[in-house]
Amino acid sequence: MLVLQCRRSGRNLVSALIGGFGFLLAALPTALAADQVLFLQDNAYAPYMTVENGMPAGLYAEILFEAQRRMDASNLSVQAVPWTRATVLVENGYAQGLVGSYYKPTDRPWIRHWSVPIFFEEVSIFCRSGIAQPGWIYPDDYKGLLFGNVAGYKAPGDRFFELVEQGMIKLEEAQTTEQNLDKLALGRIDCYVVERIATEVLIREKDIKNVQIAGTASLEAAYIGYSDKWTGPNADAFIKAMDKTLTVMKADGTIDRIIAKFIGS
Repeated sequence: MLVLQCRRSGRNLVSALIGGFGFLLAALPTALAADQVLFLQDNAYAPYMTVENGMPAGLYAEILFEAQRRMDASNLSVQAVPWTRATVLVENGYAQGLVGSYYKPTDRPWIRHWSVPIFFEEVSIFCRSGIAQPGWIYPDDYKGLLFGNVAGYKAPGDRFFELVEQGMIKLEEAQTTEQNLDKLALGRIDCYVVERIATEVLIREKDIKNVQIAGTASLEAAYIGYSDKWTGPNADAFIKAMDKTLTVMKADGTIDRIIAKFIGS
């Protein structure tokens, strides 16, 4: 019976290595078997990607668990780590797939293939009450404000980062959405561009009252992004099989049922 490697043991070798970034970079290539496929997801992006009892969890992990079962892909492992670490590891070929990546070919040229979409996320602008005015157009009408962002996240969009480079929007980055929300609630930043549902979950949990949605920035598909360091017939066959499996899961309603379980229909 198929079981994810990360479910077989609470502290397998890969988990132990991921705990130390520098050590992982040195040791991971020899720690993984030649046919091992490692996907990395965020560890602090509920309900999409998170950790429960040391194991990867959330909507995307649940979809991958089912896809792996159908594929009988016993060589697939999934680990949850901070997002910045995940992107660096996949970029440098220490892991094969980045789970939940948006389609950003310019920013992530090291992704050679984006899977079929796993889910479509609504990226919204959250601001402190009274900051944004009705009818503002994002991002140009937000010039002069201080934004938060998770390091490595490209959700705010190309135009936003152009304005940051021009000094028209100020930017402070943190490691998690929760840290950015804390800064927003405390008045240390003005706005934060991030996926709506995941952020609303945290706002309810933390009982934040002085933050509101100012508008929608974009609708982004979330993919598995495959490293360009992972090539060859076996890699191509795995990617093709995963895409086919995800397509069937969408067609037969499995993905919609998983989505409903986590965020409602």
